[in-house]
Amino acid sequence: RIRDVRQAVTMDAKRPGDLVYIVGETAEELGGSEWFAMKNFIGNTAPRVDTRRALKIYRALHQAMQTGIVASCHDCSDGGLAVALAETALAGMLGMKIDLASVPYQGRERNDYILFSESASRFIVTMKPEDEKKFVKIMKGNVMGKIGVVTDEGRLEIAGIDAQPVINEKINALRSAWQKTLNF
Repeated sequence: RIRDVRQAVTMDAKRPGDLVYIVGETAEELGGSEWFAMKNFIGNTAPRVDTRRALKIYRALHQAMQTGIVASCHDCSDGGLAVALAETALAGMLGMKIDLASVPYQGRERNDYILFSESASRFIVTMKPEDEKKFVKIMKGNVMGKIGVVTDEGRLEIAGIDAQPVINEKINALRSAWQKTLNF
């Protein structure tokens, strides 16, 4: 039961200028992923949960939420980072500028692997810039990276590990593509 408004954190990006963080490490874990399924690949490395690391992340993230500094939070699961970012932007109808080179990652450096890995215990978190120091302090000892900013430009812009554009799409176009899958 929610006892306080600060506990009710939703996944939608709230304000242009908010910072975007990824909490948790992305690994080359695409076995059974939506990306590999779409490509008709199987993959040998399925996501693994490190329970000690996960619990540490969950506890610290819960504490950050309790302080009211987390504006939004969304898990990276089916579809990985790319889907979590798109869903966060869509839910708030705001854009984002993201830099894949800032994502904590272990594996072959490929944009598609970073975008679509389904590594466990990862979250997209947004916050006001003035709350960043407090967030970093609470999350100390956890793997995380500041990967971007929320914009009012109505676009999801993702720069690859070589700083070249990988995704640059209007939020309305993403919404239309998503809604098409629901019209069956």
